[in-house]
Amino acid sequence: AFFTALSGGFLMVPTLSVSEVASFLHISERRVRLLLSQGRIDGQKDGVNIWRITCPLNIRPGKRGPDLRNFASRKLQPKGLRLV
Repeated sequence: AFFTALSGGFLMVPTLSVSEVASFLHISERRVRLLLSQGRIDGQKDGVNIWRITCPLNIRPGKRGPDLRNFASRKLQPKGLRLV
């Protein structure tokens, strides 16, 4: 888990690794890092430059492809994945 400072204490936020998200979505780790840098997957880099991806996954659609305005962004809760 990743710890975040919160008003004098620490909040434990469940996170996933890039490789876990890549295997869950059936895409490459490089694609996951690209989506993270574009802000399409919620996550942040920690102090040692490693991506920490929040769980449940919040994936926002891109600007190309089918019209998705009538669909909410996908909220995914991977089951069976170990939280980092």
